[in-house]
Amino acid sequence: MSEQAPEQAALRAEPDPVVRRLREYVSAGIALVIILSSTIMLIQAFNYIGSPDEFDRVKDLLLFINPLLGVVVGYYFNRATSEPRAEKAESTATAAMATAQQASEAANQAEAEAEVAKGEAKEVKEALQEVDEAAEKMMAQVPGPAVGVLSMTDEETGEPVVDARIELQMALRHARRFID
Repeated sequence: MSEQAPEQAALRAEPDPVVRRLREYVSAGIALVIILSSTIMLIQAFNYIGSPDEFDRVKDLLLFINPLLGVVVGYYFNRATSEPRAEKAESTATAAMATAQQASEAANQAEAEAEVAKGEAKEVKEALQEVDEAAEKMMAQVPGPAVGVLSMTDEETGEPVVDARIELQMALRHARRFID
């Protein structure tokens, strides 16, 4: 997690609002100066149309100013389209980072729960082994039904009595499948 902390800090770090606003004002001021000067020079060029020599000089100045005007217009059009995309990408990256962190926490929690479940399963298996051993000892000590006796009936209800020994043997067979 120590490696993730600088990355998260870098994603959350935003420029100072005062510096950001100052940068906006400076770029707007430069753009305004270039646009106003190119507009003034264009108006002056139309005033000097009468003299070819003066028109050539103004034309040379306009050839100098027009690329600057193109840079300013290109900058603002590029910025108008790229800045929202960059902000959207930044918010998407922040959301992805948060989702990844949540997934990591969920995976860690699932691993912890799996370890607890393994421990409980081991305890249950050990308890089953103990029950199996105890039942085997008891069945060895208590004699089984006599040979030739088919069944017994309850005197009060008249229903056949189920041999608990057979049920215990069946339950032990079933439990041994999980022990082994």
